[in-house]
Amino acid sequence: MKISGTIGKYLLPALAGVMLLLAVGYAIRSQQRIPLKSPPVVPSTNPFGDIVAGIGFVEPSTDASTQAMISVGSQLPGIAVKVAVHVGQEVNEGDLLFELDKRNTTAELVVRQAALAASEAQLSKLEKQPRPEEVPALEAQLLAATATLETATDVRDRDVKLLLTKSITLQEAFASEEAVKNGTALFEVSKANLNLLKAGAWEPDKVIARAAVDQAKASLEQTRTTLALLEIRAPVTGTILQVNLRPGEFVSTSPTQSLITMGNLKPFHVRVSIDEEDISRLKLNAPAVAMLRGDLKRREVPMTYVRIEPAVITKTSLTGANSDRVDTRVMQVIYSIDSETPLIVEKKILVGQLLDVFIDVK
Repeated sequence: MKISGTIGKYLLPALAGVMLLLAVGYAIRSQQRIPLKSPPVVPSTNPFGDIVAGIGFVEPSTDASTQAMISVGSQLPGIAVKVAVHVGQEVNEGDLLFELDKRNTTAELVVRQAALAASEAQLSKLEKQPRPEEVPALEAQLLAATATLETATDVRDRDVKLLLTKSITLQEAFASEEAVKNGTALFEVSKANLNLLKAGAWEPDKVIARAAVDQAKASLEQTRTTLALLEIRAPVTGTILQVNLRPGEFVSTSPTQSLITMGNLKPFHVRVSIDEEDISRLKLNAPAVAMLRGDLKRREVPMTYVRIEPAVITKTSLTGANSDRVDTRVMQVIYSIDSETPLIVEKKILVGQLLDVFIDVK
C-alpha cells in the first residue's frame, strides 16, 4: 500500500510535465515559417514596361462580332444520308459538307419536268395552228355548201317563173325559197369555220398557255432549289472544327442545332477584351504579344493589329477572381497570328483557347 501510494504521488506530476513538453514543442513548430515553393507553372510575365493587358480568345478569321466560328445548319429538315467531311479537314467554298435524303424530292422533280413538257406542248400546239391537214377539209365543206346554195338558187328561180303560170303550188314555191335560205346559212357556216381555222388560236388562249408554261417552270425551279438545299455546302473556305452529325440522324431546322462548326484558320484571330478603364491608354498599332497559360518556356506569340469592334459591350468572360464584376464593360480588339507560327504548327494554339495578351503603350 505504501509503495503504490508513492507511485501515485509522483505519476500525476510526471504526466503534467510530459504534456507541458508536448505543448511547448507544438508551439515552437507552429511558429516556424513554411518555406516558399515555386509554383508548378510560372504565370505569364509582362514583356514590356507600361502595358494594357487583357484576355484573348482564339477564333477563326471570319469577319464577325462576338463569335467568329460558323455554325452550319440546314434550311430543311430530313435524315442525313452522307457526311462528307471530318474534323480538321480543309474545305473550299461550295464543297459538300453533308447530304439529306432526297429521294422524295427527286421523284417530285420528275413530275415537275413532265408537267412542264405538257404545258410547253400545249402552247406549241396553239402557236402552230392551223394544222395544214385541217384546211383542205373545211375548204371542201365550203365548196359543197356553195354548190348546194347554187342548186337551191337555181330551183327557186325556176319555181318563181312556174308560179306565175300556176304550174306549181305556193307550197312548192315556199319550199324552194326555204331551201335557198338553208343553203345560204350552210355556206356562211362553212366560210366562217374556214376563216376561224386559218386565223389560228385565239390570243387569250395563248396567253393562258404561256402562263401555264411559266408556272410549270417556276415549280420545276422550286423543286430544283429544294433539291440543292438538301446538299449542305461550305459557305466559306476554311477548316472543319466540329462534326456533330452522323448518317441516319434526323436534322431539324432549330437555330440552336449546330451540325458542323467551321472557320478560316489562315490566319488565326485573337479577340482581346480590354477593360473600358484602359481604353484611353490603348494604342491600336502598338506591339502586342500573347502567351499561353501554363507554358513553362513562357514563349511569346507576336500578333498583328486587325481592327476593333466599335461597340463597347458587357464583359462575358469572367476569370473567377474576386475582382471580377458583372457590370464591367470591355472593348474588343482583334489581332491576327500568322498560321506558320511554331506554336500553331505544334497545335499548341487552338480555336477557343484563352491567351494572356500584353499590349505595349509606351
